[in-house]
Amino acid sequence: MLSFMRIMYVCLGNICRSPLAEAVCRSLLSEYGLEGSVSVESSGTCAYHVGEPADPRMRSAAARKGIHITHVSRQFAKDYASYDMIIAMDEENRRYLMQHAPDEASRARVHLLRDFDPLGPGDLEDPYYGGPEGFNDAVTVTLRSCRGLLEVVRERLHGGK
Repeated sequence: MLSFMRIMYVCLGNICRSPLAEAVCRSLLSEYGLEGSVSVESSGTCAYHVGEPADPRMRSAAARKGIHITHVSRQFAKDYASYDMIIAMDEENRRYLMQHAPDEASRARVHLLRDFDPLGPGDLEDPYYGGPEGFNDAVTVTLRSCRGLLEVVRERLHGGK
């Protein structure tokens, strides 16, 4: 059984979905008894927005649910061995992560966020080019999916306690 887990959330530019997932996960750690047992980060597969804060529309949608995003965008460093789980927001980014993984052990760390969604797998749609409803939907789906993910993490770390 593991005693500590490191999770990396990954989307394209690291200004909408993955910083949201990072902030949601952080906000839920104590509820799942995982504070001090889980490290959470996020990054993007592309360098489009490196150094920028999260999209203000995403920060606003998250804040309405009590989630505060303070992340600054960075690019995924391809240091697969530094993380126990690498969570892609959609299939396109999952494929990128799989293609750049140095070995099978690294590929085994890569998952889709919605694989942990009790309503079923799929992509977490990118709200960047849409309206406010897309950002609200992303928050709802991310909350649900992160809860499912943290159930798995808690089981791996504490045997479900």
